[in-house]
Amino acid sequence: MGTVRQLRTDSLNYHYSVDQQQTEEYALHCHPFYEVFYFISGEVSYLIEGKRYIPTPHSLLLIPPNVFHGVKIESTVTYARYALHFLPGLLPIEMRTTLLSPFHSQGDSSDFYFPGAADSGMTSFFEQLMDCREMDDDIRELSTRIRLEALLSQLLFMSRSRKDRRTTELHSQTMTAVLAYLNEWLTAEITLDELSARFFISKHHLNKMFRKATGTTIGHYILHKRVVLASQLMQEGHPASAAAINAGFQHYSSFYRAYKKIYGHSPTERGDQISLRF
Repeated sequence: MGTVRQLRTDSLNYHYSVDQQQTEEYALHCHPFYEVFYFISGEVSYLIEGKRYIPTPHSLLLIPPNVFHGVKIESTVTYARYALHFLPGLLPIEMRTTLLSPFHSQGDSSDFYFPGAADSGMTSFFEQLMDCREMDDDIRELSTRIRLEALLSQLLFMSRSRKDRRTTELHSQTMTAVLAYLNEWLTAEITLDELSARFFISKHHLNKMFRKATGTTIGHYILHKRVVLASQLMQEGHPASAAAINAGFQHYSSFYRAYKKIYGHSPTERGDQISLRF
């Protein structure tokens, strides 16, 4: 290994390294350090507890303590990386759980891999930490702690931002499925309890998600869609009472009230202009 720069203390081992020698197998090992690998360039693969990662340039891998892992250099293309190993005791006890939470994600294995780390400015955090090795003895330890905390804080921000994006994407997918279901079964009896059970979401959360996605409530959405469907049936020649039943209304009176509220006149009247109030 061609170690170019290194910072080492009793609780931290940090280096920037470059290699150009291909290896035949993974150098697997396990130890009590937390590890952050910042892959810069090369053709390598990481094996972490049986999961194989092929990193893209400027990507991060987080490795919790006591996890078997290793790297295999796949070619002679220059392999450059930052490798940070540290013990949790280096962090203030009141901040330890929070700062180390990205290493203990409850999600899938992809939660430990962060592509595109350069876009989050991670390179500067690694460089600033490395600068500590040039400092005088009386401030090196303090600066190392502070800059490690800053680096881990940025990792925490990246981790939470990604989870927020995933939550938004999941909500979007769920709402697409809910809307598709409502339109497919528009004329059937639909209850909030049924929707909650079908999509495994509490009624409160389902209503909140639906309003955020559509700007209205589930009940209002169904009512409006049924009125529109009944109006179309009437335009095709169906009597108002039959159109109401076929559109999913159990009582003509409820259809009448909803129709008049939305269109501004009764079902049997013809308006020159139709005003849709959602």
